[in-house]
Amino acid sequence: MQFVLEYFLRFQENLPGTYYISPSFRGEDPDATHLNQFYHVECELLGDMDKAISTAEGYLAHLTKSMLKKHSDMILNTAGTLTHVKAMLSKLDGKTSLPRVSLDQAIPMMPSADCLEWVQDGQPQFGRKLTRKGERVLIEKNGGAVWLTEMDHLSVPFYQAYMEDTGRSKAKAADLLLGLGETLGLGERHSNPEMVKDALRHHAVPEKSYKWYTDMRQVKPLQTSGWGMGTERYLCWLLQHDDIRDLHIIPRMKGCPQVCGR
Repeated sequence: MQFVLEYFLRFQENLPGTYYISPSFRGEDPDATHLNQFYHVECELLGDMDKAISTAEGYLAHLTKSMLKKHSDMILNTAGTLTHVKAMLSKLDGKTSLPRVSLDQAIPMMPSADCLEWVQDGQPQFGRKLTRKGERVLIEKNGGAVWLTEMDHLSVPFYQAYMEDTGRSKAKAADLLLGLGETLGLGERHSNPEMVKDALRHHAVPEKSYKWYTDMRQVKPLQTSGWGMGTERYLCWLLQHDDIRDLHIIPRMKGCPQVCGR
């Protein structure tokens, strides 16, 4: 769907952005922080990563204000407090951005080895990432919400742009951490076909599989960025709940032959 949004920005002239709200499906096993079927809000915008972060924060502020206005009783009855909601809105005042911490800055902050892991076991060339415990440590150190930025490039999909002056080692990508951990993922895209081909080779992905994606940039080069937010993860933060499997309206768990819960 993200690739379709990138196409739509080129299909309609001067379109500043496009989005969808839809179920998304993943192959991973469900647990307290993952669903294999969940609702996703995703958009693609003209502009760089900073523009995307600003738009994402504006969306989060608008959504949270609406939830507080319309559903404060439900939030209070479930979470037992509105403090986290009001604190978030005070941070998202439109004047300042939420804090940003790069992966390399975050690693020395971690108090124990179980806060970090290799993206692929036994293959350090793919880089490191924070575990859920590590994400929660970073959230707490930054007052409830933080952007984790500049991930190792081989740990993210090939279509994320490279950070300048990092020798292709870091990605122009950011995860918004709050509540259970990563709640919104964001990244800037390669703007021209040469960059895409370079990234495909770097990630050992066959170029012919993405010829159409490369051609799209040949026909119309654009600088775009996009992000996606898991609705149920946002609701876990809003309601201060610690198990995402309780949040979906129609439980559809991987491995169950019919609609079922835990």
